Amino acid sequence: MNPVSETEKLIADLTAELIAAGIENPRREVEWMVQDVTGFSRLELITGAAAPLGFRSLQALHDMVKRRIQREPIQYILGEVVFYGRTFQVSPAVLIPRPETEELVERVLSLPSNILEGGIIDLGTGSGCIPVTIACERPGTTCFGIDVSPAALEMARTNATRLDASVRFEEADMRDADLARMLDRSFSVLISNPPYVPDSESDDLQPEVRDHEPHIALFSGPDPLHFYRAIAVQALRLVTPEGYVFVEVHADKGATVAELFSKEGLQDIHVHRDLAGRQRIVEARRP
Repeated sequence: MNPVSETEKLIADLTAELIAAGIENPRREVEWMVQDVTGFSRLELITGAAAPLGFRSLQALHDMVKRRIQREPIQYILGEVVFYGRTFQVSPAVLIPRPETEELVERVLSLPSNILEGGIIDLGTGSGCIPVTIACERPGTTCFGIDVSPAALEMARTNATRLDASVRFEEADMRDADLARMLDRSFSVLISNPPYVPDSESDDLQPEVRDHEPHIALFSGPDPLHFYRAIAVQALRLVTPEGYVFVEVHADKGATVAELFSKEGLQDIHVHRDLAGRQRIVEARRP
């Protein structure tokens, strides 16, 4: 039986610390942190071929574990997340991209190419993961993203540059009555993953979300439909006739958002379930 290496013992000890703190997937997260500070491959970690860590690497690793025990998301600690097969940089300035949003992107990418040729706009773009992914998957598509946060837009532009994606980002509020005039063009597809968590649900969220992700991107205020009302109005101003609207929604609000869109004049409305069976995406068309 091969002796346990120093690095293997270190990983086991740090994993035990995360287990005690109630962290899910503790071993894998420790491996990610070790890989981040050392550059070791996972194969080297699994086979025990990784060399012992130096002082600075050990110090950095222990600092990362301490942050994780304090329930800071692993994505912020590592500074990146994989979304639709690409690595995006993230920080506490932006919401962490999630698999449900990949399904939103998948819906858009399933549209005929002649539809996408009319351009897409993402309201509340955050990290830029939606328009950057579409620009990478469908080169030549005109892609815009807006956000009220300068820090988020800086991150979005960084991601677009790193991934060689042609996306135009603008600082703007999706609720601004002058948004159409400011952008001075129309789009065939409008997309948004707006803030949709009611303030009343704050205590129900995991501490990683509630205490670390940007509240401006999470919470809708007392009205869970606040931003969807603005989106419906902007859709009639920004989207070309017969163009599409895709929004991500609270798992309990799919039918409610669909009803709102219908009352505001949008048509051909469908509520799509995510892979977990929850109502997650509302699709509509502008008349």
